[in-house]
Amino acid sequence: MNITYLGHSGFSVETSDAYYIFDYIRGELPEFDKDKKIYIFVSHAHQDHWKPDLYEDERLRDAAMYILGFDIRETFAGMTCRYPFLTQIPLTWAYPLQEIRTGDFTCTPILSTDEGVAFLIRTKNETIYHAGDLNWWHWNVDPAERNRERAVNFKREIDRMKGVHIDAAFAPLDPRQEYAYRYCMDYCLETLDADHVFPMHFWEKYDLCATYHESLKLLHPDWYERFQPIAFQGEKFTV
Repeated sequence: MNITYLGHSGFSVETSDAYYIFDYIRGELPEFDKDKKIYIFVSHAHQDHWKPDLYEDERLRDAAMYILGFDIRETFAGMTCRYPFLTQIPLTWAYPLQEIRTGDFTCTPILSTDEGVAFLIRTKNETIYHAGDLNWWHWNVDPAERNRERAVNFKREIDRMKGVHIDAAFAPLDPRQEYAYRYCMDYCLETLDADHVFPMHFWEKYDLCATYHESLKLLHPDWYERFQPIAFQGEKFTV
């Protein structure tokens, strides 16, 4: 797979058969092989994950399918007035645990702990996980009971993927959560059978990726090998 970091939570994943674009809000798209289909995934309606004006790009307007988190549906009709091209796109709504099948992949949406869904995608040869806002949210200003509830909800959804081999996973590493920034990533590395785990939603704090990676060297050398730090927007990886 060829992976391009587009910024924030956005990634392009190229497989042998298709391109999978996740939560694209900025950055330069890779050059597309015209013989491969393009699939667009948007996890939820937050502006740091969904900017419909970007999809006016004619390469994306010709995508084989748009898979949008179910919460976007509430405001989608209003969006079509401003962005008429949205009425023409091939569209599928992603609801938690309601499997989506195409000739190229099967997608299982997983309920987010914030809005919308995460995506578990099985292609002919690869399995990809993109978290959206499925994160172990922990805010120091909130009551302990609220944070415990969030932890339980997060673990329940991640545990659905136990036993599934994942080739590439994309999970949050959010600096706004202070010392709890690593809770989600730690749990994903501990729980998921994922060969390569990429950080996202780190608000361009590239030094945080490096710091987290370095912290794994002695404590969890196996995690260290699987975690893939990101150094700049537009960085490309082959896995």
